[in-house]
Amino acid sequence: MWKIDLTAAACGTLLWAGTVLATTPQQSCDYARITEWKRYVSCNDTVVAKIAKGVVFDDFAAFAKCRHAYFKKWTAFQTKGSLTGSTCIGSRLTDNGTTVTDNLTGLVWEKKTNDASVHDQGNFYSWSTGSNNEDGTAFTGFLATVNGGGGFAGANGWRLPTLVELQTTLKDFACSGAGAGPTCSCGPGFPIAPCIDVTFGSPANVDFCGYWSTATNISDPSLGLVVDVGGGVIQGADKTAYICVRAVRGGL
Repeated sequence: MWKIDLTAAACGTLLWAGTVLATTPQQSCDYARITEWKRYVSCNDTVVAKIAKGVVFDDFAAFAKCRHAYFKKWTAFQTKGSLTGSTCIGSRLTDNGTTVTDNLTGLVWEKKTNDASVHDQGNFYSWSTGSNNEDGTAFTGFLATVNGGGGFAGANGWRLPTLVELQTTLKDFACSGAGAGPTCSCGPGFPIAPCIDVTFGSPANVDFCGYWSTATNISDPSLGLVVDVGGGVIQGADKTAYICVRAVRGGL
């Protein structure tokens, strides 16, 4: 079973259904984004609940369907006149050079590099020293560095992503088949081609890492949950293992 740290955080941002009406395009945009984020989180919660109950099913396809339904909302936003002039119109992902802003989720992501810096995609970090606490080098080394001084990209508050958040860095693909088969894959070349959206990748645009999330396997706390962008799957890994990390901040 999995213990998942999910970021729902919809009510604390700005609008409450039935109490405040959206009067500007940006307010309508914010309300729409929060609504769709809650639906996406709920979809993932349903998948996780089935896993926790020991139900045998294709979780690869189930998680992919949640993402696909969520990503489709951005396309739908583009046709809504009430959102014209808001941040819900245009490209979903904005490449800021060293960071990537996801205009659907409200998250700002660290962009990985190939320059031997703290942001190099070839760097690996542990989740824990063996205590099952957040005391591995992902926290004491990586996050401590990117949050040091004035902070990476002029901001502090960088953290590891939740399982739900981390999945939004994957490519969008409809998933109607069973497992990682030809009708349920991230695209041509799968599983050789990386399944992460190219905007999040390194300059070489090659990224096959598994990335640490904040989630823990509830039946075995020594395992953390990893999103493997080389295949788009979620799997457990010993928290003392050295695996890739990607910093994120913000969100809805």
